Amino acid sequence: MKHHAAYGLTMEEIDAVVVEDSKPMQTILRSILLSFKVARVRVFDSVDDALEACLAEPPNVILTDWRMTPTTGFQFLRLVRHRHMEPLCYVPILFITAHGTRNLVDKALRAGAHHVLVKPVSPSTLFKRLQWLVNDDRPMILEHSGFYNIYGIHKAMNEQAEKLQSLDGARLHHRIAIQKRNKVEDAVEVALDEDQAAEEQAADGGDEVIFKETPSAAVKHIRNAEFATIKDVKLH
Repeated sequence: MKHHAAYGLTMEEIDAVVVEDSKPMQTILRSILLSFKVARVRVFDSVDDALEACLAEPPNVILTDWRMTPTTGFQFLRLVRHRHMEPLCYVPILFITAHGTRNLVDKALRAGAHHVLVKPVSPSTLFKRLQWLVNDDRPMILEHSGFYNIYGIHKAMNEQAEKLQSLDGARLHHRIAIQKRNKVEDAVEVALDEDQAAEEQAADGGDEVIFKETPSAAVKHIRNAEFATIKDVKLH
């Protein structure tokens, strides 16, 4: 097992490659990185150009966009991580994308990316991520597929997925409980109004209000509300 290429470096020792097909974004990232006083920044418009330069002279950090043509950032990651790309396969990759969905992040990290940042990225955020990166001591391991990956990443992502699933389940349960409570409260309010009207009508007629063992309007409305809620839950 071997550490990634940026492990233990200082900010001034970082040789960074930026792969970005947007000229304005290229300028922004170059400016931010140079403000950190890194050793060197090389910028490329496409994966093909970047890959050729990286093979000739490997950097120790790669920052890349996700959506590019004709070769995407994800394809770039897979190319870099193959064992035949050594020593480039040990270079950490940070994605900077405008499409930071949960599925994208999961896919990127499981394939060997070290982090995913969402555009627009602030200098402070990028600085903290680079500081975190040079201190990240997780080794790189060769999987049976022939690709290098971060040790323990699949276990960590599975645990995170379970936590998110549990959280989603708790939120669903809470939402159903709130819906049930609202329906019952509405039913109680309507039923009490009807009971009050019935009492007033009986009082106006001079008749004595006699409570029977049959369910009152309030009880009927509450039962109807509970039944409707249970029905909704089963349908969902």
